Amino acid sequence: MARVTGLSVLTAYGHGPDALWKGLTSVTPATTPVTRFDTARHRAHHAATVPGTPDLFTELAHLIGEACDQAELTPADRAATPLVLALHAGPDTAALAVGLAGACGLREALTVHTAACAASNTAVAEASHLIATAAERRAVVAGASFVDASMFAAFDSAGIIAPSGVCRPFSAGRDGPVLGDGAAAVVLEGTGTAPPWAVVRGWGNAAEAHHVCRPHPDGRGPAAAVATALRRAGLTGDRIGYVNAHATATPAFDAGEAAAIASALAPHGDRTPVSSTKALHGHCLEASGLVELAVCALAFRHGELPVNANHLGPDEDCPLDLVLDPGRAPQSRYALSLNSGFGGVCTALLLAMP
Repeated sequence: MARVTGLSVLTAYGHGPDALWKGLTSVTPATTPVTRFDTARHRAHHAATVPGTPDLFTELAHLIGEACDQAELTPADRAATPLVLALHAGPDTAALAVGLAGACGLREALTVHTAACAASNTAVAEASHLIATAAERRAVVAGASFVDASMFAAFDSAGIIAPSGVCRPFSAGRDGPVLGDGAAAVVLEGTGTAPPWAVVRGWGNAAEAHHVCRPHPDGRGPAAAVATALRRAGLTGDRIGYVNAHATATPAFDAGEAAAIASALAPHGDRTPVSSTKALHGHCLEASGLVELAVCALAFRHGELPVNANHLGPDEDCPLDLVLDPGRAPQSRYALSLNSGFGGVCTALLLAMP
């Protein structure tokens, strides 16, 4: 088990967990027309972005520093702690990782995960494994994705982004995600002096290898990842009180994930509260898992599950117990956070709330 003793986050709602929670409970999407670059030639024109053009290195360094301070790490603690990153792969990624570790006083950049939308969950899983096997006493995990012209164009040309500018996970009439800025950092420790936000009890990774883009309609990958996370945690599906779903509001992915939740948590899958907060903070790509870990921790700290926003009506392909009204309390102290990506990569984190 790995305790989350430090947590910092940046989304289009602003800087810090309080800003994120205020945005989620407003049930008002952070989406606005894109002004960072020209979208005149695109189908879609909206994203959930922070003001200006953030610098990835600067923002990550600031968030890592905040998380380390919150976890009460001394300079000596930092110097013995590795950094595990989740970032979009690029020619300068390795150099950025090394520079970031040095700037933050950390021992080294151990790994950079680039598995797209599943990158952050994979990074948290690796760090948790290192701690569980006593290979490391602690680790810092950080990730970021800021909406840029090239990524927006790639998603738009593939017909993935919602042309309506509204993300409707698991809903009838859904037509895709809205991209969002996101960055976060967490400190994971086997033991620590700071009170934990959450505890990573289990994790699971799977690869469907079904299609380069489309998921298996039965949700075999996410179901396998959830089964592994439950087994590692020593829990059964009836103990899960909330699922923060990957759900990007694409017809095939949402249907496959709904099937996975139903089968992996059977016979309780249709009675477990589910929502996808991408409808509110946007799809943060490589940062998704860390942002949504923060969402889960905040939901249990406040005793209220985030709403599955922008829902128009039920879809027979998604027979889930969706959280559609504010104020609903978690059913237990355990949550699943799911993320999947192109190529069939599927991940699940099982979180226990202190």
